[in-house]
Amino acid sequence: MQFSRNKPVVLWIVFVAILVGPVLGQEKPRRIGSIDFYGYAGLNLDQIRSALPLHVNDAFPGPAETFAGITKAVTSVIGRAPTDIDPTCCNREGNYTLFIGLPGASVKEIKLNPVPTGNRQLPPEVIHLYNETIEALSASVLGGNAREDRSKGYALSTTDSRLRAKQEALREYATKHEELIRDVLQTSSQAQQRLVAAYFLGYSNQSKTQIAALVRASHDADDVVRNNATRALGVLAESSPKVAAQIPAAPFIEMLNSGSWSDRNKGSWVLESLTKTRDPKLLAQLRSEALTSLIEMSRWHSSGHAYTPRILLGRIAGIEEQRLTKLAGTGDGEEIINALRHE
Repeated sequence: MQFSRNKPVVLWIVFVAILVGPVLGQEKPRRIGSIDFYGYAGLNLDQIRSALPLHVNDAFPGPAETFAGITKAVTSVIGRAPTDIDPTCCNREGNYTLFIGLPGASVKEIKLNPVPTGNRQLPPEVIHLYNETIEALSASVLGGNAREDRSKGYALSTTDSRLRAKQEALREYATKHEELIRDVLQTSSQAQQRLVAAYFLGYSNQSKTQIAALVRASHDADDVVRNNATRALGVLAESSPKVAAQIPAAPFIEMLNSGSWSDRNKGSWVLESLTKTRDPKLLAQLRSEALTSLIEMSRWHSSGHAYTPRILLGRIAGIEEQRLTKLAGTGDGEEIINALRHE
């Protein structure tokens, strides 16, 4: 689970829970397990890394100190602030992976939707259910208990009965109130309303209308709305090749070059399903428009987060799927990257 400096209060509730958890449940605080970058093409990454006030194995100091210290360090080196800072929790050791976006040549501005001006809202109890679901999901992730069944096109926990009950309640509401949910997602001026609507829409009945609304929301002006909409599309794409074929690839290729970590993370997940057929035209588009960004992401120390970029690179390079799956989950990604030079 990731938390950017721009995330709204609804998600900071979860962040506080994560930060308090180590105090209540562990003698030692969570530490920084790895520090990874993206968007650094044309910049002196070694110089930026050396200027950081935080290092691997340091205790995680908290969000305010993290954002302030990193922003000051990056600005002192390149004269510009990071595009995003995301501590994601947790790796296998229970520590943070810190992602830092940089404003180099491998970041391109995404054309986002204008902020809507409407006042349509979801009922307070729906917002409350969303907050409870996110809190339950956070607890499940922190407890190493976050396995999901995505075969129906929406996520249901297979290991956490409390979380599953919340998700089933989401499903019940979403299937009965899809028109309201879509209207709020498209027209509400409040980002919190739209991000909740995007999450709920992923649990509605599967249809072309649902997919179209989520694709549009994947380029919302708010990054959490984009995250929730794109995650829903990732689950849908995983559920069926027929559904995946209905999702256009271009918006998510664009997201691979975003300055936002969640855009890159979720966009690559959608594309992992869309490229399973290895359509030559789509792979050529990926190579042409996002190769540098995919290479940067494939070199992340967090193999779980680097996995889908490595899969995409390997398909571009023509690596056989069984071998690619093994390579993507181990090592540092260099064998996949090198294969691009010898295809």
